[in-house]
Amino acid sequence: MTQFVEQHHALRWLAITAFILASTIVATRLAAHKPLRADQQSDAAHLMMCLVMLSMLVFPAGVDGRAITSVLTAMTTVYALLLIGRILQWRNPEHATVPGEGVTAFAYHVLAAAAMLYAMSGHTGDHSHSGGPATGPTLILAALFAIDAIAMALPPARRAVRHIFPHPVGGIGTVAVVPHVVMDLGTAYMLVAAVAG
Repeated sequence: MTQFVEQHHALRWLAITAFILASTIVATRLAAHKPLRADQQSDAAHLMMCLVMLSMLVFPAGVDGRAITSVLTAMTTVYALLLIGRILQWRNPEHATVPGEGVTAFAYHVLAAAAMLYAMSGHTGDHSHSGGPATGPTLILAALFAIDAIAMALPPARRAVRHIFPHPVGGIGTVAVVPHVVMDLGTAYMLVAAVAG
């Protein structure tokens, strides 16, 4: 992964810029403290993933593979536990506080963290490989994230797949979708880098 990221400078800096933009949007929403606004857990999950991916892109040769794997393992576990909590809230007819779409939307974060964990499989602290992700499944995952990004970027497609998006910053409808699209494309990029480099 390190070699691919370092060899494709323009793509790397485009991804870094996109993650900084997404992080700024999500951090702004988190700082707003509006009680009836976007899902704060989902925003926090976006922010955490953006920061992890930024560290991998800004310091591709300086990031310890075992440390990133540990962080991604913890994130996947926490997101999975939060998802279970959301499912239980959704399925409880007396205390339903989470809509079904909110469960589906948060499941995305579990999948993204697990995909990044899979991309990091085989990376060690000295940036050598011991195995690594299989090319076929990794490229299929990358394609699925890229397709989701395209679907999220097109309003008719968004309606078709019935994703629920956080409220936009400043009332600009397209801004609400930016963090999700950036996460999709960034995850696809990192998956491709994992098998190409």
